[in-house]
Amino acid sequence: MISVPMEWKERFDPRRFFRGEKAVDGPVLLTHRRVFIVPNRRGFGLAVLLAIQFLAAINYGNNLAFILTFLLAGIAMQSTLHAFRNLAGLSVRRGKAPPVFAGEPARFELHLDNPSRIHRLGLTARLAGSATPVRFDVAPGTTATLILHAETEQRGWLSMPTVTFDTSFPLGLFRAWSPINLRQRVLVYPRPAPPGIRPTPIPEPGLGVRPDTREEEDFHGFSAYRPGDPLKRIHWKGVAKGQGVHVKQYAGGDTAELLLDWQYTPGADVEARLSRLCRWVLDAEAAGTPYGLRLPGVAIQKGRGEAHRARCLEALALFGT
Repeated sequence: MISVPMEWKERFDPRRFFRGEKAVDGPVLLTHRRVFIVPNRRGFGLAVLLAIQFLAAINYGNNLAFILTFLLAGIAMQSTLHAFRNLAGLSVRRGKAPPVFAGEPARFELHLDNPSRIHRLGLTARLAGSATPVRFDVAPGTTATLILHAETEQRGWLSMPTVTFDTSFPLGLFRAWSPINLRQRVLVYPRPAPPGIRPTPIPEPGLGVRPDTREEEDFHGFSAYRPGDPLKRIHWKGVAKGQGVHVKQYAGGDTAELLLDWQYTPGADVEARLSRLCRWVLDAEAAGTPYGLRLPGVAIQKGRGEAHRARCLEALALFGT
């Protein structure tokens, strides 16, 4: 378990009560140092009521009023211990954080281990900046898995914001909370451009798309047009007859390949170009067409498959960072 020594200045820094301590790899054990507790509005309301009741008991000298006041105060104070125990002792581990596209919610997975015999009830978890908490319970000796979401606006690495666990169990009079920071991040790919513009086949090597150079004697049949197919293979007579856009196929299969080049990608700015390249990568992968990627300072050879797709998208996400 992670328990980093703290200096006195850091220990009494008021920001620690809301932002948590320094980020660590985890797991993080919620000890007394990390769990804070204060009365909430209902708790303060009860305190005012008990104060009035206590003054009335003194004024009238009513023993029953004294007993009721101290009994309610004792129950309220006892609830602070239960609220603290509801959080203390939990262990928080980071899980998966799969890549997403800009504009999609980032998904941070957390695992909460409860090694004790205490049933943890009425817990919530919330990322900083998120308005929607995740409510959960953790049975004794079990692990709860949470998925927390964060908004994404820009490409690149997004670190997980501070996550705060809190509870008002059992009476709802006190709020116990624990903010923690884990070294967890998610890769945000560029937002894909809308479908429409396709890479233009250029017969010269290295200029956007390289068409197939194989001899075309062994005609095999037709297939539907895919992004990057050479224009010279389109069956123009069929297009003229309204039969749709088809491409001639030859024995041995189609070996059309794409080289997606930054220099020949349309776009008003850097982000527009990256979005267009992102769309072309997705389209080429979906069509099963081998493709490569060329950016300033980055060259990825042609290929296809999930690993190749992830490598190209990562290069786009981290371009210029």
